[in-house]
Amino acid sequence: MDVACVVVRDLPIAVARRDQPGLRGKPVVAGGSPEEHAQVTACSSEAAAMGVTLGMQLRRALALCPRAVFIPLRQADLLAEAACLAELMQLSSPVVEEVAPGHLHMEVRGLARMNGIDDKAFLGELHQSACATTGLPVSLGAGESVFVAHAAAMAGSENGCPLVTLAPCDTRRFLAGLPVEVLPVSPAMHQRLHLLGLDNLRDVAVLPRSAMQAQFGPDGARAWDLAHGRDTSSIVPGRQSLLEADLPAPAVTTDALLAATRELLQRALQDTRLRGQSLRQLDWRLQLEDGTQVARRLVFREPTRDLARMLFVLRAKVEQLQLTAAASAAGITLSGLCSEYGHQANLWPIGPRRHRELMEAIEQLNTREGGPQVYQVIEVQPWSRIPERQLALAAYGG
Repeated sequence: MDVACVVVRDLPIAVARRDQPGLRGKPVVAGGSPEEHAQVTACSSEAAAMGVTLGMQLRRALALCPRAVFIPLRQADLLAEAACLAELMQLSSPVVEEVAPGHLHMEVRGLARMNGIDDKAFLGELHQSACATTGLPVSLGAGESVFVAHAAAMAGSENGCPLVTLAPCDTRRFLAGLPVEVLPVSPAMHQRLHLLGLDNLRDVAVLPRSAMQAQFGPDGARAWDLAHGRDTSSIVPGRQSLLEADLPAPAVTTDALLAATRELLQRALQDTRLRGQSLRQLDWRLQLEDGTQVARRLVFREPTRDLARMLFVLRAKVEQLQLTAAASAAGITLSGLCSEYGHQANLWPIGPRRHRELMEAIEQLNTREGGPQVYQVIEVQPWSRIPERQLALAAYGG
């Protein structure tokens, strides 16, 4: 075996059920209370069977699944659980990549031989150690490539088989029966594949590679290669920078918290190891005097090292906080470090003037045609079970 994938499906749900055994078997939705204007972050299989999906408004999830138990998203606790799992894997493998919290890829080539046992025994011990240490339903898949290991782990967690190891001679046969959702492509492509009658990797593999490429472009060609077990991707160990500092005095105001964060960011960006590097993700956390932690994650649309931009995005998060006590310490973790990123500037200025010009153009169009021509979708009764009552069209600017 060359590569292993370790994954905890629906990490927020798994952690909640471990800490509250009474939630097992019940539909659970993570993201907050239905009264909050927030989205579903994770949901159990029982809730998904009722139509709940990731990204759905919590009020809509309540309408679809009235018996669901709604739990808050404790980001700090989840990051701690994910860090514990990652540290455990790093004790066994020198190359570990964290794809997402609770989802790791790692190299295992030659590790079993170094320990004087065979691959299956080594992976079995690794899996048992992960389950015993975290108390979570960890699934482990192993194979000759990153995609094969990932597919094995995901299929195992779905089928109740937490440990799946694939020899090269078994890879093609195993992949053939997997649904197309295992392919690392966009949800829109998954839907198009189903519309074309391509429900599993066997259906994709029997097509000519040129046909997949003509229909879906480079993603189609890669999907065809993966369906045949051909994967040239490699594991990239995550690079991150972690900084923490005690506040000079307990703080609760937005300006004080942002000032402390500014100092941490300036120290991080001045580090010679990060010279010329941009970041994709910022994890921000506070340690409160009552012993609790507050954490927020910022994922930037484009990699950046612009301090002002980071603080602008963070301010919106901080202003919404309702702290139970004053903050005594702050910390940041910079993740997704990469080379500097160039992008196309705006072709025209944006702002109030541009908005007025747009509104004037819409008014002229409405006057010329004798009625509203541009509409926008608005929520009316998002909690209603009748789709026609949830949304409505309203004249834009009317």
